[in-house]
Amino acid sequence: MALVGKLNDFFWGIGMLIIIGGGGIWFSIKLGFFQITHHGEMWKRIFSGGKSESGISTFASFCTTMAMRIGTGNVAGVAVAIYRGGPGAIFWMWVIGITNAAVNFVECTLGQLYKRKIDGEYRGSGAMCAEYGWGQKWYGTILSLALGLGAALFMPAAATNTITKAFENAAGIPLWVSSLVIAVILGAIIIGGIKRIGDFASAVVPFMTVAYLLFTIVIVIANISKLPGVIGMIFQCAFTKNAVFGGALGTVIRQGVQRGTFSSASGMGEAVPAASATETSHPVKQGLANAAGVFLDTIVVCSCTAFMVLLTNCFNTTTGYQGAAAVAGLEGGVEFVQAACNSVIAGFGQWFVAVMLLLFSFTCIVSYYYEAETSLLYLLQGDDKAKQRKIFEISLKVVMLVLVFYYGILKEGNWAWDLSDLALGAVTWFQTIMLWFLAPKAFALYKDYRQQMDAGKDPYYNPDKLSFPGVDNDLWREINKDRIAADK
Repeated sequence: MALVGKLNDFFWGIGMLIIIGGGGIWFSIKLGFFQITHHGEMWKRIFSGGKSESGISTFASFCTTMAMRIGTGNVAGVAVAIYRGGPGAIFWMWVIGITNAAVNFVECTLGQLYKRKIDGEYRGSGAMCAEYGWGQKWYGTILSLALGLGAALFMPAAATNTITKAFENAAGIPLWVSSLVIAVILGAIIIGGIKRIGDFASAVVPFMTVAYLLFTIVIVIANISKLPGVIGMIFQCAFTKNAVFGGALGTVIRQGVQRGTFSSASGMGEAVPAASATETSHPVKQGLANAAGVFLDTIVVCSCTAFMVLLTNCFNTTTGYQGAAAVAGLEGGVEFVQAACNSVIAGFGQWFVAVMLLLFSFTCIVSYYYEAETSLLYLLQGDDKAKQRKIFEISLKVVMLVLVFYYGILKEGNWAWDLSDLALGAVTWFQTIMLWFLAPKAFALYKDYRQQMDAGKDPYYNPDKLSFPGVDNDLWREINKDRIAADK
């Protein structure tokens, strides 16, 4: 634990703020702050692509990535940010959410551009971008191992442990019982591959998101007189050391950046596999849809948790501030949110949060499996390795199910969070450094997309007009053969 803590201090230190925050600002400037100027267009693109035999729909991909995004970080992660950084951390979470939309746009657009068809399905990852786009196969191997092993071995820790702790807290259900149920249901879903995962996410994600928003509205209405004061407190604590909540400014910013990045998964490569699995005519269309997901995750859902906790005063801080009696002495986590909901509807709140966490975190775990599978399959490309890929997929399923059960029975919850932070921090460094080199390709694609939009066309990618080394041109000619023929 001491080693993991030191590594997290390194990965999530000032360097992370520079590569993620700086990258987000640079990308946003080069893309004309599309996340603001073309905000509505991002949301329209979620429904613009249909599915095929080789790929899932843009909506299914959006829900699959949102299944990964709207998870433990949106509930327990926000509570941890407030505990460690105070209310001001929420402001920096908002800032990083806006700039991270550009980071996620770049990585998902590139994932689409450099995707390949493997065993009849579209596959794409940061590793493929590194090899085919950057020409650095060795770096692709590092990315493949970092995200693949991180998603398989470490990232599920916080999500699984949060679910089991929530049900133990709500109903006294033993950790091992919840862990076993999670593992069994997870196995039934992932055995069906990306299409079953996409169908599952499409059914669950919209329901759980709307339900969480509605309960937040109930809490806001019940505490509406406190809302201006809470908003003012967030902004005040974001820039100064508050006499009540304490906390150095660096800690406040770090917590906002860390939890906002953890939640949105921007710059981590986590959204790339599902984004690359879609059937779309232009890579930018998928990039825009995924950028909308960052807004929904960080600006909307994370804010729901923040306002629940802050409006009801159900939070403590590391500097000694103690909120409502229901959370006195607690050190962040899901208990803050359960107490906040209970303060409005006694007896129901803790169950509501437990069920939401079950949905949020479970869909997150499902996405982790697909990320791990796609990332590690990069190491087994080629028609002659089909048998090895099948053996690997079966082995990975078994390993993840065993680990999910193990993480669910851990008594020490901070250990689970530290493991997840370590995996995500390491992946973010490797992925974002690559994006700095490849981003100009995404800028060129966006320019091509905008020119077609301005001309009144439905944008499509034609590799014979805009070509990049390493792109599977035949694949894109096949995807857009009708459109290319019509333009001749």
